[in-house]
Amino acid sequence: MIRSTSPVLCVDTTASNIFYRYGQEHDLSFVMYPLKLSINYPGRMGMTYLEAHRPKTGYNILCQYIRHEKMDVLRIMPDGVIFTSLLRHPLDQFLSVFNNFDMKSTIPNLQPYHNPYREFFRNPDRIAKLSSDTIYHMLQNSMSFDMGLKPIQFGDADAVEKFIERVDGEFHLVMILEFLDESLVLLKRLMCWDLRQLIYVKLSVNNEYRTSVDPDIQERILEWNAIDLRLYNHFKAKLERLIEAQDASFHEEVAALKALNVNFWKECYSSGNALPVFNGNKIGYILAEDHKDNSTCKLLATDDVTQTHLIGMKQFKEHLPPSDILMVRNHMQNLKKYNPAMLGWSEVKNVLKSTTSESGNTDEL
Repeated sequence: MIRSTSPVLCVDTTASNIFYRYGQEHDLSFVMYPLKLSINYPGRMGMTYLEAHRPKTGYNILCQYIRHEKMDVLRIMPDGVIFTSLLRHPLDQFLSVFNNFDMKSTIPNLQPYHNPYREFFRNPDRIAKLSSDTIYHMLQNSMSFDMGLKPIQFGDADAVEKFIERVDGEFHLVMILEFLDESLVLLKRLMCWDLRQLIYVKLSVNNEYRTSVDPDIQERILEWNAIDLRLYNHFKAKLERLIEAQDASFHEEVAALKALNVNFWKECYSSGNALPVFNGNKIGYILAEDHKDNSTCKLLATDDVTQTHLIGMKQFKEHLPPSDILMVRNHMQNLKKYNPAMLGWSEVKNVLKSTTSESGNTDEL
């Protein structure tokens, strides 16, 4: 099997958007529920539906949010699957979840003059349980949980050690966000891709929260996420050793990728600058006048939720009710107000023509 079209498991928004683009460009099939960003998260993947709707050519890419369970993946994916993921510093991971899911709204009797982080850590177990089941599992050691560690094992040092060893043995490459360009070049070499397939656009603000957090609260966050810190440090050290072992051409490729990204942003988007943050942490862009018809510029500025909708409409168009299609349209039209550079509804509704032309519903959408 050619490596560049090998089945892939990836777990992260930045990496996912790269694979979303690659899969659409090469007409590959994604493991997913229709229009859903996750697959039964925080539970295990629901195999019955996925197997019943397996494409004739099989699945190629799994990029949706899941709890990793290797046997589930091997059951649904063909032989030769490549496992890759991306970790980031646990402090930034916690702060991102806390802010993006508005955890302060779940803190009882929180006053405007209160520090929400300090109030949370007065009783973190109780307050975390006030959130939804999904968010609860994202607040403490969320990266380890996503990789397959059970919460009941958080206090078992032997289980944690075996868990990290297992993840190390199962994943071909674990990237680190703080070394994103270096990680992507390693991914490029693993997949035998071209550097241009790794261009990415920053679509959210996630690592800026820590500047407003007091040092003692930062320590509490890391204590609360001690297993994630161990997981992160293990793979960060492994990545640093891997980078150190590379030849000179590797560092030339890293520099080339950085230059490609800078030039791409400047060419694609007006002034190369992002628009004001919206929806909590999202970033939008305006297309440069001479790139308004550039499909790559538009696709790279399109968020992961919308990418999932587009792919889902292509793979499941025979099964989607009109209400789901209208939901996608409304979602895209709303986001485009804040991110004009993203794909527009008028550019993607053609994926429905084959199923809506008979009923004449296309124009209504």
